[in-house]
Amino acid sequence: MLVKEKSSNSVILSIVLLLTVFTISAHANEACENEAFLIANHHAEAEASTGNLARQQATDEALETAWLKLINRLVIAGQDITPLLQIEPNDVVLYTSVQNETVLTSRYIADLDYCFDRKLVRQLFREYDIAYAELISDRIMLLPIFISGDRTNLWKQPNPWKNTLERILPDHNGLVQLSIPSGLILERRITGQGIIADPKSAIATAANLDNVSMVLLTSARVTIASSGLELAVTGGLYDRDGNQLAELEETSLPMTNSTDLPSHLDQLGQDMIANIEQVWRQVNLVDLNAQNMMRLSVSITSLEEWFRLLNRLENVSPLETVQLRLLSADMAVMDITINGSLEAMDYALEQLGFRIEPNPDTSVGGFILINRN
Repeated sequence: MLVKEKSSNSVILSIVLLLTVFTISAHANEACENEAFLIANHHAEAEASTGNLARQQATDEALETAWLKLINRLVIAGQDITPLLQIEPNDVVLYTSVQNETVLTSRYIADLDYCFDRKLVRQLFREYDIAYAELISDRIMLLPIFISGDRTNLWKQPNPWKNTLERILPDHNGLVQLSIPSGLILERRITGQGIIADPKSAIATAANLDNVSMVLLTSARVTIASSGLELAVTGGLYDRDGNQLAELEETSLPMTNSTDLPSHLDQLGQDMIANIEQVWRQVNLVDLNAQNMMRLSVSITSLEEWFRLLNRLENVSPLETVQLRLLSADMAVMDITINGSLEAMDYALEQLGFRIEPNPDTSVGGFILINRN
């Protein structure tokens, strides 16, 4: 390690790593620092001959269902998860905490938090060749429009599409964080008719007002098809500037009469959220059997700032190791190993408030890490 003076006017410390490679494991997560591995407020309830027996039965069953809930959250659909279902969940749970608890003479009721050990779970995924994702999205604004005749309702009622999604979302167990916004300023500035007339401008304004980076615009409409009434749902995902990132494939269900509307909206809402989750997992796939190397350079002002950055990088989902190549008073250069694609890493860094761009300094190469906030 070499320290030298770089200027006669001011002393700048430069720490250059000559031979030592500083490696940080991306698996060391204590106290459920990675939210994707936390099953929170999981309900446990059972009746038995005694309160203690009821507690044992309820917590055993709750741990099993919490483990299944974690699998469903992380694992790409269509794979054989039989080996995972044969795992004893106690072997991979890091801690359990009680949110509230009622113990009666023959009944037990509680809401529990289960934090699963990220390192052990990832080892299982590697051992059984399970494709999965663990990156939780930033909050995505959801704008549900209901179109009936010449009316396009967003905030105003009747909007059974909005009502349905508001009921579904609290029970959503996934990586994509969807939320329907509220607030007088937003409701006055953004209308259903305004979105239809100028979607790019309206979505950009909504994203700015609610401080989100992505917006999911979706609409439900009852139409008359050749076979009769039909309920159709469509939409798209947009960035903060109103540019479309992806289009949702239109889905529809035939309707016999208006009484079919609530159940059909529920089914199409569940399907839409499941499809979004599946796409998110595919884009942010962690492939533990395929590693890529990326060189990153980042501007820093102190050692403290560097260590803060390392702490943030530890929980980036595709990241395996960080190898420091050069550390000076104003810059750090590191080689990182990622399990997955560069696109997945880009998404993961964006959730932390960073973006990456090609490094114009060809002598260093790779990318530069830029704070977008």
